[in-house]
Amino acid sequence: MIVQAYFQNIKYHIFEELNASTNSIYVAVAWFTDLSLFNILCSKAKSGLDVQLIVVDDNITRACSIDYSKLVDAGGKLFLIDNETTGTLMHNKFCIIDGNVTITGSYNWSLKAQSNHENITITKESLDLAEMFTSEFKRIKIQYYGKDPLKKFDGAIICKRLTIIDNLIQLEEFSEIHNHKTKLVEYELSNEVINIICALENSDYTNCSLKIREYLIRMQSLTVFGEADLEQLKWQIKYLEIEIISLENEKSSIEKLISDFVHSYTIKFGELILKILNLKKERLAKEGKEKKSKEYEDAERSYKEKEKEINEEKDKNIEELNDTEKEELKQKYRKAVVLCHPDKFTDDETKAKAHKIFIELQDAYSKNDLNRIKEILEKLENGIYDIGESEKINKRESLIQRLNYLKERVALLNIQIEKYRKEKTYRNIISIKNMDTFFQEEKERLEAELKDIQNEQ
Repeated sequence: MIVQAYFQNIKYHIFEELNASTNSIYVAVAWFTDLSLFNILCSKAKSGLDVQLIVVDDNITRACSIDYSKLVDAGGKLFLIDNETTGTLMHNKFCIIDGNVTITGSYNWSLKAQSNHENITITKESLDLAEMFTSEFKRIKIQYYGKDPLKKFDGAIICKRLTIIDNLIQLEEFSEIHNHKTKLVEYELSNEVINIICALENSDYTNCSLKIREYLIRMQSLTVFGEADLEQLKWQIKYLEIEIISLENEKSSIEKLISDFVHSYTIKFGELILKILNLKKERLAKEGKEKKSKEYEDAERSYKEKEKEINEEKDKNIEELNDTEKEELKQKYRKAVVLCHPDKFTDDETKAKAHKIFIELQDAYSKNDLNRIKEILEKLENGIYDIGESEKINKRESLIQRLNYLKERVALLNIQIEKYRKEKTYRNIISIKNMDTFFQEEKERLEAELKDIQNEQ
C-alpha cells in the first residue's frame, strides 16, 4: 500500500490521478465547480470509462459555469443531491479510481478550494480501502436514487470480460481483477457465472479459472464454426491467443524450475562429484583386469560428461536473486510475454520481429537477468521495439485458418507440458519439501561417499 498526503498543488495531483485512470472514476464531493477537472471526467467518460459523479444540488452548484449535463451526454452518470428536500448535507469529499486508488481529504473540487488551506491523501494498492469507499458511494446513490437496474444479459460481453479475468489470473495480476468483476455484476447473470464470481470473491483463483474455461468452452460449442459470424470467430481466436500465452508461461515456469535446480545442484556439488568419479576411474585403472575395461570406459565417459556439464553451468552466469526479486522477475516476464509472443501476430515479418524479442526475453529469464527483463518490458510498453501491429484479418476463410493454427499450437503446448510433468527430474524436484534441507542432506551423502572411496584406496 502506498499512502501520500498533499497540502500544496492539490489540483495538480488530482489531475494526474484522473488522467492515469483506465477503468472507472467515482467522485463524491459536496461542491464541484472546477471546470478543468470536470472536463477530464467528460473526456474519460467519452473514452468508455465508468464515470459517476455525486454532487450537492444547491445555489453554488446551480450558479457555477459548469453544465453538468455534459457528463451525461459523454456517457457518464450524474447524481445531484437535494439537501433542502432531505434535510441532510451530503458533505463527502472522496474519489475512487480504478477500484484501486482512493483520494480523500478536506479539498472540495472547487475554484475556491484552491486558495484555502486544504489537504488530500492519496492511497494506492489498498483494495480494502477502495472497496469501503466504493460501498459508501453506492450507499449514497441508493439512498437518494435507489438501486441501478441490472443490464440485460449479454453473452458476448460477459464472455469477453471472463476471458480478461482468466488472463489476469494466469498472469497473477489479482489486483486488476476487481474492476472487471464489478463490471460483470452490473448484468443479469446465470447461476454458472454467479458461481464464478463467488470463487473470485473467495480468492479461489485456480477453481475460478477452471470454471471460466468450462463456461467459455460450453458457450463456444453452442456455435457451429461453419455458421459463426466474423465477430464470434475473432473472439474465439482471441481466447486461444490468451490460452497459448498462459500455456507458454506454464511451460517456461517448468523449464526454469528444472534448469534452476540443475544449475544450483551442479554449482554446489559438481566439483565434489568430479572427485568421486575420478577416484572411481583411478580404482578401475589400478585393477587393470580385462573384464573391467568396459567399466573403465564408462567411468571415463561419465567423468568427461560431468566435467563438460559443470563448465557449461559455470558459463551461464546466472544471477542470484532474493525471493522478492524472483517474484518481480516472474511478473515482469509474464507481462512482456503478453506483448511480444509470436503467436499473437499473423504476418511473417511482424512474427519474425516478435520472435527475436521473445528469444531475448527467454534468455534473460533463464539467466535471472531482472534488469534486462525490465528493459525489454519498458521498451515493449512504450512502443520502442518496432514490432508493429498484427495484420487485421476479416475474411472468414482466413479467420478459420488462423483458428485451426492456434488450436494446433495449444495442442502442441499441452503435449510439451505433459511430457515435462512426466520426466523423472521434474517429479523429483517437486517432491522436495524443503530445498535447504535437501541440499544439506545431499552434501552429507556425497561427502560420505567420497570418504568411503578414499578409504578403499
